[in-house]
Amino acid sequence: MPRLAADIVDAYLFRRVNARVQFLLLLRKPDVPMGDTWQSVHARIKPDETAFQAADRAVGEQTGLTGVDAFSADYVNQFYDHHSDTIILAPVFAFTVGARARVRLGEEYCDSAWCDREEATARLLYAGQRWAVRHIDEVIGHGGPEAELYRLR
Repeated sequence: MPRLAADIVDAYLFRRVNARVQFLLLLRKPDVPMGDTWQSVHARIKPDETAFQAADRAVGEQTGLTGVDAFSADYVNQFYDHHSDTIILAPVFAFTVGARARVRLGEEYCDSAWCDREEATARLLYAGQRWAVRHIDEVIGHGGPEAELYRLR
């Protein structure tokens, strides 16, 4: 029987530029697991952290950015890891950054790109990642009363 684990988080950074929402995607180096693929920020939750604390920490470590506002995306990305026979559940968070924020790539990445919704969903491999981008864009990305329901910071 597969194992169930909820020990990782997904974080999506976005910015607003001229009333458009853009998502930050990171290109993994060719020689690391999932090499040459575009990703959002992912991290393991340390034993002394909450899921939100892990996402907040990972954003800084992997991008050098500090999120201005933070939101629960009200979504849990789920997927099956066939190597470990594990069903993975990953809470998803969204972070806004300033329009001119400068990315400092973590050691596993070789490039970054700010992408609108269509480009971001075209670059991401997995359905759960694409769904998260669409959901964040629709519910949180443009702000307003509905977005405030998900605000963490």
